[in-house]
Amino acid sequence: MEKRFEEFIKQVEKYVEDKFVPGAVVAIGKGDEIYDLKAYGNAIITPVVEPMTEDTLFDIASLSKLTGVWAPMVLILQEGKVSLDTPLPVAIGKKVHPELEKVTVYNLLTHTAGLVPFMDTDQFGPTREERINGLLNTPPVKPLNSEVVYSDLSFIFLGEIIAYQTGKPLEVFAAEVWRKLGMKDTCFNPAPGSYCAATEIRVGETLPVRGSVHDERACQLGGVAGHAGVFSTARDLCKFCAAFLPPTPNAMFDQAWVKKSFTNQTAHLGSTRGLGWIAYHEKEGGNIVGHTGFTGTSLWLDSETGVYVVLLTNRVHPSRKNEAPYALRKQGFETVYGVPYP
Repeated sequence: MEKRFEEFIKQVEKYVEDKFVPGAVVAIGKGDEIYDLKAYGNAIITPVVEPMTEDTLFDIASLSKLTGVWAPMVLILQEGKVSLDTPLPVAIGKKVHPELEKVTVYNLLTHTAGLVPFMDTDQFGPTREERINGLLNTPPVKPLNSEVVYSDLSFIFLGEIIAYQTGKPLEVFAAEVWRKLGMKDTCFNPAPGSYCAATEIRVGETLPVRGSVHDERACQLGGVAGHAGVFSTARDLCKFCAAFLPPTPNAMFDQAWVKKSFTNQTAHLGSTRGLGWIAYHEKEGGNIVGHTGFTGTSLWLDSETGVYVVLLTNRVHPSRKNEAPYALRKQGFETVYGVPYP
């Protein structure tokens, strides 16, 4: 294993030893080869202490946007069920707010629809359908295509588009994709008794959230949403990364669509959004792309060399006020890839 990889793994180990995070699982690989996968610290520290393991399930938060939505959307785009130019009401099969009628699949994937960033949905009614319809009838906060406004609503809508276009609930179609990639443990709403990393102790509660989604909006939608709700392991996320990287990308995905997804689509707006992905470092041979998750999760991959990094921490356990892992992300990215972290 290369020295830079060993150095990052030691950085993660020290972060846990110094109690910046309760625990972590880190994996580094290239293509279909995992160089190293290690677990440190604890999956939960209150009210009990239980060790982190290599196969601990993490609430991966916004990495759900990649694993649960982007990958299924590529398949739908490849098949021509929708195009990047398909308007939201056509793609989702529902009426939307008049100001959202010209929003396209492209806008949703690049966060250029001008949608509200976050919104609680219980105000719209008790059922999931009422809550989704409430979001679809919420006006935007910025003009279409004027700037990048990161919005969970974009990926909530994409998740519903997947369900409408495939005739299957998002959790069912996504699971079909995951199993084809060998991701045996990835899921929405883990089965009772699953060994999960704990997240936050919510206001008014005495026990941490464990085994159910941390994100409040995803929780309001029954734990299944396009923006959050997926649980996965480092090992499964390695398989996910390998599916899109040299030397042996999975034939299920058209590499032209993968390359387009990794390409910065929003440079003209002063941003670095690809289709679903963030272009962390742009280079001629292939960008370094990835995403982060609020719970303390990160995923990066170099589409030219095939080197990927999966970093899973339970940084919000027992409180979301822990911002220490942000420095670890920067340190790790720069150590592994040798370029500045944006």
